[in-house]
Amino acid sequence: MKGLSWINFILGLWLIVAGFTLSAGVGAIMAEEIVLGIIIAVLSFGSIMGRPGTLLSWCVAIAGLWTLIAPFVIEYGTMSASRTNDIVVGIIVLVLGFINAVYRQAPARIEG
Repeated sequence: MKGLSWINFILGLWLIVAGFTLSAGVGAIMAEEIVLGIIIAVLSFGSIMGRPGTLLSWCVAIAGLWTLIAPFVIEYGTMSASRTNDIVVGIIVLVLGFINAVYRQAPARIEG
């Protein structure tokens, strides 16, 4: 399921870019997007390059959950594009991280 991790990695990079473009000039939102983008990208890349395990995938899912929740915790004001972006990216990262973690946690099938 490395494909899901690659998608999350790309979404993490997108959050970094979005921090500079969609929320430029709004410190808290910009910092939130950049930091969460770095966290998601680094954890996803670790999941891609490392031994298959569930811990990194669960951490990616938690980062996706925080990305989804952040627009409701931080005051976004008139930054509706940034808010929508965070909600959509958060949902996708959360779902893909969850699927990846559950898939990697499932016992291997042995045919006999």
